[in-house]
Amino acid sequence: MKKQQPRRWLLELTFIAVKYFLLALAGCTLAYIMAFTLEYWLITEVIMIAVEHLLIRILVLIGCLAAAAVITESVRY
Repeated sequence: MKKQQPRRWLLELTFIAVKYFLLALAGCTLAYIMAFTLEYWLITEVIMIAVEHLLIRILVLIGCLAAAAVITESVRY
């Protein structure tokens, strides 16, 4: 019989968080480029303010989540 692998829910959660963070970052980049091209200055300012305030915090949270996932996976084996 095949031995079942334990579920790695924290590692899976980390991968999902990174995936959606990168998708959101790509969407914000696309929206910023389109707003800049069409000269919608209000939208570009809102996107820049949101990115300046939220990007560092989100990166720190995802980094902590990744560190916790790496530690738990290395302790498990």
